[in-house]
Amino acid sequence: MVQSRAGFLAIVALSISTLLIASAPGHAQDDMRTRGDRACGGDAKRVCKKFNGQGDMAMLSCFQANKVRLSGSCRRFLTGIGQLQ
Repeated sequence: MVQSRAGFLAIVALSISTLLIASAPGHAQDDMRTRGDRACGGDAKRVCKKFNGQGDMAMLSCFQANKVRLSGSCRRFLTGIGQLQ
């Protein structure tokens, strides 16, 4: 009984740690999206409004093609995450 309980506890601990590790990238991605929305939300509406609703890659391509028209905060954000030079 002791051995099976120890095995059960090990499985529970492994399951919990796997869930915590798996949820970490999602949280980081949500934080990145929030920061991006704050930095580039106005530019998305002003410069790239025709790409709204077409996905992140379409919007990023528009930002890259129009980098001279972007606000300073958006340029800094995109440069900081390696998406703009």
